[in-house]
Amino acid sequence: MRPKRIIVTGGRGRLAALLAAHLRAPAYEVALFSRTASPGFQELDGLTRSETYLGGDTVLHLAWSTLPATSETPPRSEWQHDLPLLENMLGALTTLNTTERPHFVFLSSGGTVYGNAPGRPSCEADPCRPLGWYGRAKLAAEEMIEAAAARHGLGCTILRLSNPYGYSVGKTRAQGLIPHALRCAMEGHALTLFGDGSARKDFLHCSDFLAAMDRVIALRPAGIFNLGAGESHSVREVLALVEQHTGRAVPLHHAPAPAWDVQDCRLDITRFCAATGWRPLVTLDEGIRLSVRDYIAS
Repeated sequence: MRPKRIIVTGGRGRLAALLAAHLRAPAYEVALFSRTASPGFQELDGLTRSETYLGGDTVLHLAWSTLPATSETPPRSEWQHDLPLLENMLGALTTLNTTERPHFVFLSSGGTVYGNAPGRPSCEADPCRPLGWYGRAKLAAEEMIEAAAARHGLGCTILRLSNPYGYSVGKTRAQGLIPHALRCAMEGHALTLFGDGSARKDFLHCSDFLAAMDRVIALRPAGIFNLGAGESHSVREVLALVEQHTGRAVPLHHAPAPAWDVQDCRLDITRFCAATGWRPLVTLDEGIRLSVRDYIAS
């Protein structure tokens, strides 16, 4: 049998690289798309042409030009870059016959679209009240995809992803508490702590993320789903675990919490687990232990 063709956008991102390494032959042929073409990468502009998708099984749309921190300055840049690209991608897909269309999977943001949790874990039926432009843009993308699904019968999965970790990120990337805290502990650099450390987040180990994506590709669940560990931990708890597993203190530089930063992120993952049979296996304690092991081995 020919391997299934998987189209992955945002191909130079670390999460896309993880997916590509995980999915490649013999089961899948992975086509990576990025802003500039080079060996192994095709240009994002190709995604606006319907023929790009012929023979494709699944599109994993990870390409996004901002992070929660960078989205604020200048605001609304996603309306110039990310949302027009998405609109053109959906337009190209819907021109294909229904039997020729790959399943479309969009990675949204469970950490930003809801705003602060309503005193319990946020579920997909809850109203979304994003605090920053990143969350607002992801929500606008979700609405665009849902409209295409309703109007044209496009098969879509929207995953409101929490905070994946367990892989390296660049020193200058304005995202990734766990890898940055680990690096600061091991190298003695100060980690900027925004707020008092009481903010709670959902952290999903990359092995659980990849297992979840296997289920999505195989089962094609339709609709919006939270994807996370299903439990939240404070920033202080994370730092304590990093210190425990490295045996070193995390030097801190204190700064005020930005207005866009969600202080209470809790995700109810019941719907995704029921639709796919997936469940997270790696606890935060074990995930940080594995991250320390991998850092030392690298």
